[in-house]
Amino acid sequence: MNLATHGIGTDVFRSRLAGRPVIARRYLGAWLVLLATLPLGLGAYWVNPRIGLATWKPGSQMGINARSYHHAAELARAGKPFYEAAPPGTFDWAVYLYPPGTVLGYYPFSLVGWTTAYAAVTVLSVVASIAATALIVDYVEGAGVRLGWVDVVLIFAAFVLSTHAFGTIYYGNINLFLALSLTVGLWALDRDRDSLAGVAFGLPALYKVFPALIGVWLLRTRRWRTVAVATVTGSAGLLVGALLFGVETSVHYFTHVLPNRSESHLFVGGYPVDGTYYLTVQQPLSHWLYGVWPNAPYPVLVAMAVVVATVTLAFFYRSIETTLDRLMALLVTVVVMIVLFPALRWYLVLLYCPLIAVLYVWDSGPGRRLFILGGILMSFTRTTGEVVEALGVLPGPLDTVGSAVGGIAMPPLYGLALMIAACAWYQHRQRVDRCRSRSHGKTP
Repeated sequence: MNLATHGIGTDVFRSRLAGRPVIARRYLGAWLVLLATLPLGLGAYWVNPRIGLATWKPGSQMGINARSYHHAAELARAGKPFYEAAPPGTFDWAVYLYPPGTVLGYYPFSLVGWTTAYAAVTVLSVVASIAATALIVDYVEGAGVRLGWVDVVLIFAAFVLSTHAFGTIYYGNINLFLALSLTVGLWALDRDRDSLAGVAFGLPALYKVFPALIGVWLLRTRRWRTVAVATVTGSAGLLVGALLFGVETSVHYFTHVLPNRSESHLFVGGYPVDGTYYLTVQQPLSHWLYGVWPNAPYPVLVAMAVVVATVTLAFFYRSIETTLDRLMALLVTVVVMIVLFPALRWYLVLLYCPLIAVLYVWDSGPGRRLFILGGILMSFTRTTGEVVEALGVLPGPLDTVGSAVGGIAMPPLYGLALMIAACAWYQHRQRVDRCRSRSHGKTP
């Protein structure tokens, strides 16, 4: 794609508003996938007694992440240790998990009570969703696809009302800010604004680490300046933490906090159906590995996941000739970024920019219906335990097969797998057709 050259600012929000139709075209596939994100999200808002369209009662788990950030900032400002320190009267797991320097971002919120800070984070999350929606619309329209207000509303709804966003709003997490940052990065990258893209990619990696895997795509496309700026951005954030809070605090983060951010030990022996809702390729691989090699060490499982990711990326990186080729490769890159290591399902909002772009740009060809089916399944965010229980009503052999399939991976992981398979099908057919065309062109 080659988008226009105006920068981030009011131009982005104004340039596409004038004359926008309600429905530019009937994008039924994209609408189905975006609508599919809403039922379980709206249902969660509806049944939760603490949060809803007319309900706001922070406490217990509602706002717990924002409260943890608020408490850590208070401790840091007072010169006290802020790791392994949950807010009084909450949960042992409600602790600060990011590098020391990042706590500075929560200092302004610590000047008010935590409930006010949580409300402010929620409002800013909605603002971030509006900005991300505008950038995605601009990104997609830069590929020559005109969107209407129906598309704009559906994209925005997927950011704030969907099953993928509910947890971020409810707990007061930062995932929507990270989704905006990644969207800015992709938007800027497409405009050859490499420095802005580098900063935008470096910030999510500083906080969550795994977004650094977007660097694989940057290396494939030889965006060396973006890689350099992203590296400097992340390194600067770490350096600030070491300078302000001491080297010991940074060492503690890398040796005690970071290694314990995912429950990797639970994957040994096969991940249990009632385990934490992690979205990772390591879940099905753990069942296959330990079914064959019961005493395999955990690093073997990680190596298997890396091999699967590498082979998948190598297939899509082989040819990125067309806009859709590049969008599919980028989408698969972000999927791998999310599922290579244990990740919470709330991180699926990070997938929105490349996913939505593929949905609208890919208008025909083999595999498209399978892709849409995968996109719909991605939003069936039930647990493996719930799936196994539901399939338990099937008779005899069907129950056994259904439980085996439903118990080894979360439904959204199957959805992502279907989308990758659909893209691979399309890519394979396109490559075959190109080879035939070139062969015919050489025939006298």
